[in-house]
Amino acid sequence: MLRPVEKRVLAQLELDARTPFSAIGKRLRKSQQQVSYTVNALVEKGAIQSFYSVIDYTRLDLMHFRVYFRVTYVSEEKFEELVSYLIHDTHTCWISTCGGSYDLICTFLSPNPSKFNKILRAVMERFPDQLGNYSVLTTVVNRHVGRKYLFHNHAPVKLIIFGGDRIPMLVDELDLRLLDLVSTDARRSAVRMAAELGVTPKTVIGRLKRLQERQIILGFKPLLDPERIGYTANLLLVRYHNISAEMEKKLTGFLKEHPNVVSAVKTLGEWDLEIEIEVDEPRKLRAIEIEIRQRFATLIQGIESVPLYHCFKKEYFPRYILEESEKTAQQPSSSSSSL
Repeated sequence: MLRPVEKRVLAQLELDARTPFSAIGKRLRKSQQQVSYTVNALVEKGAIQSFYSVIDYTRLDLMHFRVYFRVTYVSEEKFEELVSYLIHDTHTCWISTCGGSYDLICTFLSPNPSKFNKILRAVMERFPDQLGNYSVLTTVVNRHVGRKYLFHNHAPVKLIIFGGDRIPMLVDELDLRLLDLVSTDARRSAVRMAAELGVTPKTVIGRLKRLQERQIILGFKPLLDPERIGYTANLLLVRYHNISAEMEKKLTGFLKEHPNVVSAVKTLGEWDLEIEIEVDEPRKLRAIEIEIRQRFATLIQGIESVPLYHCFKKEYFPRYILEESEKTAQQPSSSSSSL
């Protein structure tokens, strides 16, 4: 369970994980040292796994594919080898073990379906004895509604919407390198990033601000292990029938306001919607599912509950983009090669 000060600090990090500890301390009437101690304690006990940046992949001209794998268990060693392979694949952005009809969820970022198919084929060929059945969903729109349960009276958290029909934007190599650094370490200091990039801290601060203004970076969040703070994470996979834009809008509004709903993802495939929910008591999940079924009976055909266990990776910047950019930059131009 969370102590009151831990809950209040996590709430501030949920709003903006790059907020200086001094600013958090001022808001909470705590010293900077006490805030720093609290955050470090949460990191040490595994409640905070990391800090990540919410990057709108569509601005980088990418698509988001979710794969639900049914894993044939061979041995713990083989399973760890599979997970390690997926973690190190520069196309993956979210990897989590789960229960129910599936065992592992993995999300890939790719420029098009053809490229994604090649990536998935490579994974399947690498682990033919472990990966047999799977289901693929294409993400349409992500709505991150935040952990409202961390706030007093469940105060609203800024809604972050990404994916969908967004216009891709040009980014140079310095921006790509900056996105790479901040994607999995949202609290990385401007001074440290400046030293790593060979530029001034002022340049880093300006670039970050510009990436936010262009809505490439949409926010900074803590990656939590819900179990370590007394909660369990679950996905409700929802299938529609008699689809009504009006009813779907009402459902989205309901999910946005619900204190235990963390995100809602519209998808194409076997399921039409993924609802991520965190609850401190198992019975609450059942109550939420029943309420959704009753309120939106004319819209919903079926719901499947998928418990989420351990998140191994969460980042919204696929490093292969930077690697490809660096390779292109290293190649001699046609004019120089002809000399």
